[in-house]
Amino acid sequence: MIWILFLVIAHFFYGMVFILDKYILSRPKTNPITYAFYVGVMGAGVLILVPFGFIMPNSGEVFWSLIAGVFQVLAFIFFYKVLDSDKSEVSRMVPYVGALTSIFILIFSSLIIKESLTDNQIVAFILLVLGSLIIGFKKGEKLEKRIWWMAIFSGLFFALFWVVTKYLFLGTNFLSGLIWVRVGVAIIALTLLLSKKNRKVIFSETKESKPQTTRFFILSRILNAAGSLFIYGAVYLGNVSIVNALQGLQYLFILILAILLFKKIPSIKEQFSKKFLIQKIIAIVLICTGLCFLVI
Repeated sequence: MIWILFLVIAHFFYGMVFILDKYILSRPKTNPITYAFYVGVMGAGVLILVPFGFIMPNSGEVFWSLIAGVFQVLAFIFFYKVLDSDKSEVSRMVPYVGALTSIFILIFSSLIIKESLTDNQIVAFILLVLGSLIIGFKKGEKLEKRIWWMAIFSGLFFALFWVVTKYLFLGTNFLSGLIWVRVGVAIIALTLLLSKKNRKVIFSETKESKPQTTRFFILSRILNAAGSLFIYGAVYLGNVSIVNALQGLQYLFILILAILLFKKIPSIKEQFSKKFLIQKIIAIVLICTGLCFLVI
């Protein structure tokens, strides 16, 4: 069960990443396409691990690595569009996307890689996803349909990415699978430059980026790289459906960080009334209970 410890560490890092991403995307002249491009391309930094056990892929593995890249770049674009929306709140929309991703993964993993859940895992999955939905629920306020569609597509493409990644891991060692996938994502991210419109947006925003925004972006990518190593390790060792459902841990960290930082980062439009805190505590109890079902 060491993969559960990996997930706790990974989601602590990811919680900080999402707070930083929301801050960066709230700054003037920050386009989700630009952000998705750099997030994808910087993943190629994993190539520094090549001397430590990398095995050259065959043509089939290269193909699926590129397909995984397509799915993740699309997921990035839709996800950052959700975070970029003025009407979205990071501690609401991240759980919704996570819950949708978990449901899609459960479906795709059973169909594509024939994964199945034990009775305890089924109970844990239900509690974890339910907790994620509750933590993001806000009565009486409706988001625009376009935001919901972007969240749905984001969850769909993230799910496809993780199932393809698990499929690749089943046929190779951890290090090789990690490198293939990250390089595949980087290659697909580079194709965004084929569009003249995208090139103009990416290069102009890069040139006009303020030093503080750049520093926050670099910090975000360092934290993301650290979290990614642990999350990929968990996917390699564990059940991909349960690994993703445990994103509820990330929402706990996001909530704590949002409470600590909302005065310094006004773009984090969180609700901290007694009513909403009780709702989120209930959700966290469900998530922790689901975690207990995994370790008993």
